Amino acid sequence: MTPGTSEQLAAAAQDARALPFDTIFVIGAEGDWKHLAGQRVHRRRNGGFSNPDGVSMCVTDSPTHQTIIAEAADLLPPGAVTQLNLGL
Repeated sequence: MTPGTSEQLAAAAQDARALPFDTIFVIGAEGDWKHLAGQRVHRRRNGGFSNPDGVSMCVTDSPTHQTIIAEAADLLPPGAVTQLNLGL
């Protein structure tokens, strides 16, 4: 898997289906998933939700294979300055 970029998130701002597979993003503290802020996610390949409003993302380090429905606004590229402010 490769780290996601802010350019990829910008390209998916209007349609979450543009979020790439095999790419790691981080859940941001400003989106719908505040309680999971700082967790790494990647796009789910097999089944799940895939609409312009959001796509299924697997929480990478979850022992239960937790899945969330996220849009680009919920995510950050790994190493983003705002990620460093999460206190992880």
